[in-house]
Amino acid sequence: MMKQVIFLGIVLSMFVGCTKYNQIDTGICKAEFPGNMYEYFQSDSYNWDSLLVMIDYTGLEKYFTGEEPGYEEITFFGPTNHSIRRWLYSLRTNMNDMGLPDSTKVKIMLQDKETCRDLILSHIIKGKRLAADFKEGTANDETSGEMVTGANGKQFRVFAFRETFQNVPGAGALVLYAIGHNQWGTTQYVLPIASSDIQPTNGVVHSMAYSFTLGELK
Repeated sequence: MMKQVIFLGIVLSMFVGCTKYNQIDTGICKAEFPGNMYEYFQSDSYNWDSLLVMIDYTGLEKYFTGEEPGYEEITFFGPTNHSIRRWLYSLRTNMNDMGLPDSTKVKIMLQDKETCRDLILSHIIKGKRLAADFKEGTANDETSGEMVTGANGKQFRVFAFRETFQNVPGAGALVLYAIGHNQWGTTQYVLPIASSDIQPTNGVVHSMAYSFTLGELK
């Protein structure tokens, strides 16, 4: 009898477990969240606490609570803590020379506020767009996918792509990608979305991969 119970538990866990197919290097699960986007970020400090510092620092809370006029629902290509720390590291802010504690929060608040604001706004687009709502395409075909406009007025290209499954092209999961560039605009990057379709009450979050560096989405 005990063996049957254990077997049943294993089978059930296979059906109710977190979907893994669209996760590249994060532990973020596709799910609906019973709160707004700002509250969702507060619920997962491991991935989003640096983002919350930037949101508070730049006064952009209303974009994430659904209170910003015209942005009651948004799609956010979310940079995780890893992406923000990578960006800060690239700036080489030396806390020791300033006699300040070497913390991510302090480093963020030493940056130009308008620069931080522009970076966050560049990841926001109006309306709720799930992965299946984006046009399919490839990295090499610049006419494929679609151009979207961030809340800062700048555009970037997003495309959905059907992965290979059991050696059959196009039979696998639908995965999102964005196209980014380095700070000089000379090198193009394909930016994978690690976890898509995370749904708070006021929109959807597509989490950027941990390998993404804040500032590349442009």
